[in-house]
Amino acid sequence: MKHVQYFLQIKNGVAVISSEDLAVLLGRKHLSVLRAIDAVPADCPSKEMFFMVNGEVFLTQSGICMIDMSARHLRMRRRIMLALSGFDANYRKERWAEFNSAMPPRAIIRLLAWLSDVGLNQPALILFRLICWFKNYDPSKTVNIPKSAQ
Repeated sequence: MKHVQYFLQIKNGVAVISSEDLAVLLGRKHLSVLRAIDAVPADCPSKEMFFMVNGEVFLTQSGICMIDMSARHLRMRRRIMLALSGFDANYRKERWAEFNSAMPPRAIIRLLAWLSDVGLNQPALILFRLICWFKNYDPSKTVNIPKSAQ
């Protein structure tokens, strides 16, 4: 039995599964999953359902819900959707915990806001980076930024 959790990933801050991994879990060919995605009416899909990263197609929970597969795949699709939902919830919970633990004191937040209001964005950015460094917090960990974009 294939465990769904091994195939789940975080891309662009969202829990997803690649179309290739979905095909493996459903016991289908990769091309049939791509055809099922392509068969979704043009007015239905949104950016949050399907997206490409480095030429690979990824599906979110709502994207899997939109593709039409045969009835024999319904149980596995449901398992994948539930696993994606739990994986996404855990990821968000971890990121919020990191963010809240790295939150500077209220006086520093007011200082950052004031620096921004008076147009001193560069010192505000330097102060923010120092706070992140001091708190050992990396905001870029909340989303997967492709190496080519960095």
